[in-house]
Amino acid sequence: MAIRGKEAGNGYFMIKMLSNIPRTIRIVGGVSFLLNVSTLMIFSLFGLYLHDKLHVDFSKIGLLDGTIEALSFVMKIFSGVMSDFLMNRKLIFLTGAICLFIAKPMEAIATNYWSLFQAKILERIGNGLQSTPRDAIVGDWAPKERKATCFGLRQSLAALGSVVGAILAAMLFKASVGDFQFVFWMASIPSFIAVCLIIICVKDKKSVTPRNSEGHFKYRKITLKDIMGLGVEYWILIAVACTYMVAKVSESIVILYVVDALGLPKYAAPVCMIVYQIGNSLISLPIGVISDKLKNRECMFVFGIVMFLLSDMLFIFGNNLTVMCIALLFLGAYIGVTQSVFLAKIIDIVPADLKGTGIGIYNLVCAISLFVGGAMAGYIADTYSLRHSFIASSVLATISLLTILFSRRVTRLLCK
Repeated sequence: MAIRGKEAGNGYFMIKMLSNIPRTIRIVGGVSFLLNVSTLMIFSLFGLYLHDKLHVDFSKIGLLDGTIEALSFVMKIFSGVMSDFLMNRKLIFLTGAICLFIAKPMEAIATNYWSLFQAKILERIGNGLQSTPRDAIVGDWAPKERKATCFGLRQSLAALGSVVGAILAAMLFKASVGDFQFVFWMASIPSFIAVCLIIICVKDKKSVTPRNSEGHFKYRKITLKDIMGLGVEYWILIAVACTYMVAKVSESIVILYVVDALGLPKYAAPVCMIVYQIGNSLISLPIGVISDKLKNRECMFVFGIVMFLLSDMLFIFGNNLTVMCIALLFLGAYIGVTQSVFLAKIIDIVPADLKGTGIGIYNLVCAISLFVGGAMAGYIADTYSLRHSFIASSVLATISLLTILFSRRVTRLLCK
């Protein structure tokens, strides 16, 4: 009875906590869930489709991956600045979601590399467009005392969508006896529902774009002075994020390493992605709640790095499936901490009318850092071995931990 009472109490606490999160943020979380379901239904099979169905060589696959990811992150900073300039985040958010929806049928009917390339470019443009204003909307609506909780909920739902999308892809692919086009067409359904939710349910903090005394729309001009004026604490945070992300080994290399190290069949790769996303989903909301309760984001950064170091150690010394699954869970948890708490910290310290710009710059820095880290890990893997990539990653993660601890002192000195 005591155990049941405790479970009921925990359930009541969770329901009460979620009910205190503004409705718009819950809807945005639902949109993130649906868009990730749609994206992962295709992404889980995309490499196999390119190589086995369209007979595309690995160099062209690499060109496609690099181009579309670069476009996505460029659009993230552009969309953040535009959402501040127009003072209308919903419009940019909706535009990005529509691009994502249109790209799905284009991917389903693509019969060659170049038509698929065009569809993927549109998809990544859409992803970049919707990402920053989405997070800015969460920041606008999040109560001051529950910012990390709100970002944690959105990130948790997004990661859960990735899990569901990968599972649906596997089920539909098997049920359709390997029909890629069928799965790709089905992927357009969740993205269409997401677009409808944005149109009907998502609202900007201010329901109309402000007008001046003459009745014309007002715009928020973004200048270099504004960007440089985001504050010392912000730029120190960006430096921390840079070291945080450069240590990360890309998911592709991680999954290849697990499959290769354990001698798993190739179809086990999506399962590794599912385990990784489960770790992300499970930690994002709780870590946000804890961060808000403690009112100390830096402690959460340290916790994230510790989880990351543990995952590296398990990858380096692990020799069975159980240990590798735990390592994947820890790596996913590290991403959950990063995405939830960093965004909450940015919203804490940037001016209200520059939230989109602040988040956009953060996304751009993360993109560059991930690119550099991925290139380093790939070079080390080719020159030495995949295991050496994780050894280098653990060294960089240790440097990142020291950077975080040092940055706290610097911030206190400069912000006095």
